[in-house]
Amino acid sequence: MAIFYDVTLPIKNNMLLWPGDPQVSIEQINSVEKDGVGKSTFFFSSHIGTHVDAPNHFIENASGVDKITPEKLYGECEVIDFTRIDHQEILASDFKDIDIKKGDRIIFKTGNYKYLHQSKFPDAYISLSENGADYLVKKEIYLVGIDFLGIEKRKNPGHPVHKTLLKNGIVNVEGLDLSKVPAGKYIITCMPLRVVDADGSPARVFLIKE
Repeated sequence: MAIFYDVTLPIKNNMLLWPGDPQVSIEQINSVEKDGVGKSTFFFSSHIGTHVDAPNHFIENASGVDKITPEKLYGECEVIDFTRIDHQEILASDFKDIDIKKGDRIIFKTGNYKYLHQSKFPDAYISLSENGADYLVKKEIYLVGIDFLGIEKRKNPGHPVHKTLLKNGIVNVEGLDLSKVPAGKYIITCMPLRVVDADGSPARVFLIKE
């Protein structure tokens, strides 16, 4: 029987946010008791919690999240354990013993997930280096994901990691809660909202062990 891992962060008040992002606001505008129907408004960043980056997040006049093709968002993937690396950025050399092929979907389990359920943004976290991003582009993968709100170190001048991935068609999924997910092979299903021309979207993401 298949095992489903829901690796999506719940959207709620006082959740961890990227510095500068607006606070979450979920407001009820109709109630069943008063109006016969319950209805709410949501206000939060397009890059809140578990989310997908679109190319136009960092590249001017690039495509939005609604143009990401479904075959990149669903299929076989591998969760790679980087919890024991002794440096802050994942380097190209860290992939030397990992068989990565064209069309792969790979997820980094770094231990960053321990920060995801707190409200204070951490001073440091594991991220992908520029030469690591270059390596993944050469391998022509479909998707990369990580267990933090950003795949790149904060305040990296020019955002080279994001730009390298996105301009080469690699889907970037951030904010994955991998706390209960062992390394290994899975089926990923990643479902961002189909918001026209949006630079990103919250997503519901499952990893399925068959």
